[in-house]
Amino acid sequence: MSNLLQTGAEFEKKLKERAESTEKMLNNEFRRLGESVSEAVTSNETKIRDAIALFTASIEESLEKHREGVKEAMMQHRRDVLKLAGNTGMMLLGIVFLLFTASGGTLWYLGGRIQANLEEIRKQEETLQKLNAKTWGVEFVQDGNRKFLVLPYGKSAEVIPFQGKEWVHLKE
Repeated sequence: MSNLLQTGAEFEKKLKERAESTEKMLNNEFRRLGESVSEAVTSNETKIRDAIALFTASIEESLEKHREGVKEAMMQHRRDVLKLAGNTGMMLLGIVFLLFTASGGTLWYLGGRIQANLEEIRKQEETLQKLNAKTWGVEFVQDGNRKFLVLPYGKSAEVIPFQGKEWVHLKE
């Protein structure tokens, strides 16, 4: 029995050694696997960071080009708007000048016509005063088929036959 115990003890000892050996081997393998995974993750992390950095740089470059393009387009648009506003302003200024010139010419012409008409009215008033002086203020009025002589205020008339005709004598 001692042989059996001794064989059992040796077997147990070999199992323990084998277990320790297997444990060391597994620990080494797990450690190498962990290092390999860690290395792969680090490698992938570096690749991903590099890809992100490259993509970010590309996007920033594209964005900067876009900003420059938009800025240039805005400046060109501003120049175009200022040019259009300047052209429109000059056109409006020209139209205003033309309107003032036309209005001034019209006013000058009408002023001349008014002056001429006032002169004509003055001459007619002088003629009317001369006629009133010659007719002593007596007016001739026609109403339809009837004809009248209108005497000035404060005058009366007397009809006198003279040289075969009837004459009207004015009295105060």
